[in-house]
Amino acid sequence: MVHPEKRRRRMMAATIPDDLLMSEVLSVGRCRCVCRSWRAGIASAAFVRRHLELSRASPPSVLAIPRKTDRFDERATSSEISFHRLPLPPPGQAQGILHWELLLEKAWPEGITCLILPAHCDGLVAIATVTDRVFVCNPATREFLALPLGSHNAELDHTEDLVPQALGFDRWRNRYVVARYFYRTYGEPFVDEVNGEYHAAPDHDVGHEVFTLGGDSWELTQDPPHRVGVHQPICTRQAFYWHADEPQPRLMRFSLQHRAFDVVRRPPTGWNPGVDDMAGLDDGKRLCYVHAAAEASFQVWMADDDGGPELQWRINLRDPVPYLNYSLMPVIADGDTLVAVAGGTMWRCDMQDEGVEEVVVELHNVRYGRLDGDGVCRQPNMPYIVPYVESLVSLRACNV
Repeated sequence: MVHPEKRRRRMMAATIPDDLLMSEVLSVGRCRCVCRSWRAGIASAAFVRRHLELSRASPPSVLAIPRKTDRFDERATSSEISFHRLPLPPPGQAQGILHWELLLEKAWPEGITCLILPAHCDGLVAIATVTDRVFVCNPATREFLALPLGSHNAELDHTEDLVPQALGFDRWRNRYVVARYFYRTYGEPFVDEVNGEYHAAPDHDVGHEVFTLGGDSWELTQDPPHRVGVHQPICTRQAFYWHADEPQPRLMRFSLQHRAFDVVRRPPTGWNPGVDDMAGLDDGKRLCYVHAAAEASFQVWMADDDGGPELQWRINLRDPVPYLNYSLMPVIADGDTLVAVAGGTMWRCDMQDEGVEEVVVELHNVRYGRLDGDGVCRQPNMPYIVPYVESLVSLRACNV
């Protein structure tokens, strides 16, 4: 039987008003100090879930992770990493020097590779590196974890490519999960120097594993049916989608419910390595596949978990530099508006008038907050950009 005092506290916690959750005056941290019942309520799964719902409905923001990469050493490391938030300016607002709010600055003495690839889900960020190490962060709660090492990826012994990971919410198990692929044995395709003939990669053995946040080890799953390419996977509320390059471009769907793979339809386009990209949009409700049809011209294909891809938008970048192969990475979709990063600029694309773009942020023209007392500074390298919502999900509990 629940003690009356505990019942009373739960009832009080459930009555924390929505306007306090989203207030610009009273932060969640200050709400914790009001009384014991509010502190308990803020830690409850119901409060975390309601706060996340309201955060998703707030004006869109993006998260920047600036890194000083070394083009001569792709395995260079840094002992620090920082996360910065920028609310997207309203359409038509004049752009000047924008300031990114510092949410978290973390020191990691063992070093984090400067070359990273972040994935986002519900305010959580998983960071792939050029090693087997994966990090997970919640900038809002200031939690930062290095996940236990999983299976060694033999691909890293032959290349300096990133090993991407997927991050999503498994609603069947009510947990957030990280997924990664790895090669037990790895062989690269090659071109015969004598006759110029292309030879496919030799036999390989590729595996796949998932880590449940709040757990302590990686879990092996069914192996992927084909070689996995080093491309950011698509994450939806039902599955992870990995891209396979050989023997022909295809999408492999990993069901979160059944923890098994199948091959699904992909757009009827070729695959432009290093330029084409994939993303999950609309809170994981839609899959987005971007194909570079020309140097600065893109096709944006959209699909859901239950249907095939459809060509939805064509985007032509304004005033492109000749002979420069641009890549376009979608970040946020809102109705007929797509926010994407291309050529060091964040663009807002109005899809009702194809080919017309408005600059949101020129990424070289921003300042990043710091905690060392120097105020703000510029970063010489382009940041990694992902969507952002404030989340109170704990990395050690990770259920909502």
